[in-house]
Amino acid sequence: MNAYLKHSKFHKCLMGLLVAGCTTATPASTATPVSTRPPSSAPTAVRGTPFPSPAGRAHFIADGSRGGVAITITLPRVGWSGERDEWHVEGPGGFQPPEGLGIISFTVDEEFYVYGDPCHWQSTRPDSPATTADEIVEALVAQASRNPSAPERITTNDGRAGQRLTLHMPVDLVLSDCDEGTFAMLGVAGEDPALWVQGSREIDEILIVEVDGRIALLEGGYYEATPQDLVEELHAILDSATFD
Repeated sequence: MNAYLKHSKFHKCLMGLLVAGCTTATPASTATPVSTRPPSSAPTAVRGTPFPSPAGRAHFIADGSRGGVAITITLPRVGWSGERDEWHVEGPGGFQPPEGLGIISFTVDEEFYVYGDPCHWQSTRPDSPATTADEIVEALVAQASRNPSAPERITTNDGRAGQRLTLHMPVDLVLSDCDEGTFAMLGVAGEDPALWVQGSREIDEILIVEVDGRIALLEGGYYEATPQDLVEELHAILDSATFD
C-alpha cells in the first residue's frame, strides 16, 4: 500500500478514477483545449472492474459513490493497475520511488486546507479552507519551497473549465526533517494530511476541474528518474479525463 493511501477512508470518498497524466503547465491567459492522444483502436468500456483491462485500453467509469464526481479515462496499455475502491491508479512499476508514478483523485464536496509549508504542515494549516478552484490553485502556488509552474487555464475534452500546474520538491529536502516525516500538500476536515508526496524528488502535476459548481482534483505524481515514456502515458491519461 503506498503512502498516498494511508488514509483510505478519505480516498475512497473522493476519488473518481485515473489513467495517463497531466501535462506540464505553462502560462496561458485564455482557455485552451487539453490535447488528447488519439487511440489506435476503440477502447473497451469497463464499469466497476479492477485494472488492468484484458484489452489493454479501457474506459474506467467511477460510480460517484457518496456523491463523488464520476470520471472517465482511457488507459494507454496493459500494465497500469488499480482498484476502483482504492481510487487510485499506478504505473507498470508501481507508485514508489525512484521510477514509479501514478494518479490520485479527489472528487467529492470537501473543503481543502492547503498547507502554507508542506514540510511544516502541522503549524501552517490555514484557519479557513479553499473552496473554489481558484482558491486552491492560489494556495498551492503560494506554498513554500514548491517552485510551482505558472497555472494554466484549460478546457477539458468535455468542455469543462479547469486549471493545471506543476509542483516540485526541494532537491535537498530531507523528509525526516518534516512534521511526522511527511511532505504534505493538503488536508481536509478529519484528515490531516490527506495528500502527501511518496518520496524525494517527486514532481506533482495537478489538474483541477470545475464540475457543475463542484471540484475534481487529480494529482499525477512521478520522480526525476521516472522514464519519460511513462510520464507521457501519465499525461495522456490525465488529458483523456471527462467528468460527470
